[in-house]
Amino acid sequence: MAGLAFYSLLTPAVQAQSRENTLHELNTLLINTVMEDLFTPPVASRVYVYPQIAFYECIRQEDSTYRSLAGKLNGLKPLPKAPSGTNYFIAACVSFSRMAQSLVGSEYKFEDWRIAFTDSLVRITDPDTMKVSMEYGMRMADSILSWSKKDNYLVSKSMPRHTLTNKAGTWLPTPNEYAPALEPYWRILRPMAVRNAGQFSPAKKLTYNPSRQSEFYKNVFEVYNIGKTLDSQKTAIAWYWDDNPNVSVQEGHLTYYVHKVSPGGHWIMIARQACMEKNVPLVKASLTYALTSISLFDAFISCWNEKYKTNLIRPVTVIKQNMDAKWEPLIQTPPFPEFTSGHSVISNAAATILTRLLGENYSFTDNTEIPFNIQPRSFRSFYEAAEESTWSRVYGGIHYPETARISIKQGRAIGNFVLTICNVH
Repeated sequence: MAGLAFYSLLTPAVQAQSRENTLHELNTLLINTVMEDLFTPPVASRVYVYPQIAFYECIRQEDSTYRSLAGKLNGLKPLPKAPSGTNYFIAACVSFSRMAQSLVGSEYKFEDWRIAFTDSLVRITDPDTMKVSMEYGMRMADSILSWSKKDNYLVSKSMPRHTLTNKAGTWLPTPNEYAPALEPYWRILRPMAVRNAGQFSPAKKLTYNPSRQSEFYKNVFEVYNIGKTLDSQKTAIAWYWDDNPNVSVQEGHLTYYVHKVSPGGHWIMIARQACMEKNVPLVKASLTYALTSISLFDAFISCWNEKYKTNLIRPVTVIKQNMDAKWEPLIQTPPFPEFTSGHSVISNAAATILTRLLGENYSFTDNTEIPFNIQPRSFRSFYEAAEESTWSRVYGGIHYPETARISIKQGRAIGNFVLTICNVH
């Protein structure tokens, strides 16, 4: 367990904690590993989702009111049933750790966790039960792994580099790094629940128009003026939701990088905190993690499809070229087109899931950013947190206000569709 520098594990003794806390511990380990392995936000959403489904498909068999996601999620065929004598919890933990191990770079972290977990149980568990449960957990993981290999992830990585165009109003790499386009083919991945990447393409789009009287330029002026008049509250909000997993910091001639939680990881941590504070039972907690991660995965695919089809220029580029060469956004502009907003779409998709499962008026103080020396913020609901995350990107100077408004609707529509497909009412 050495080397986890971000979020602390709950307790070193697996057998001394509740089953729910073991699931939360696994998610803590997953979040930490994703940060250390430095996955991009879309790729991180893929790393989060498959282990959650593997755990859920094992543990749901404890309660007949919870149904399989097979036949509901795209391409997921009926999964192996547990043999007689299976301990579903042991199987679920083994399956989660094995699935996560197959997706991360630091594989040893999950292998070490699984060894510690099974060693802690071997003296208090019937040997036959232990054997059949571990074998079933591995078999479930293998089935989920086989399904994951058909989601076009490897195909997306073999595609040619994104080509920039000379067309006015299209995206160009932005300072400070002028990095190439990030995950330009993420839209070709197979979604979990939505039918295709374009299903939730917004009917209204913010489009480039060089006229200073256009809706587009009204948005540009609004971003510019917000950046020039930021107060301490808006500045705090922008930094709180920055969630850039690899922030570049320049000090003189020195450039170094700070690793932080990804936007999707932030919402997994919110789900974790809520489940712990509300003492959500294990099977429902597993469903909460699974549906939240499914909504995040589909939201990234839907949003990235829109980004690279509309290919809209970022505020910093327009402002520097046409208004004020010295203007700077508060936070670092990420390397991909502007419309729609990733933070906004994924946050509102996740908030929709959490609201349905855990309640509309759940007040909470989000502790996700404490390890990065950022003070917690309090919210009266998941939707309030999602809306603040949305507007943080406008305050940060990297998104237009109209994009924020459109993105909220896109994210909530995706979340509601996931709930419908997975029969959560």
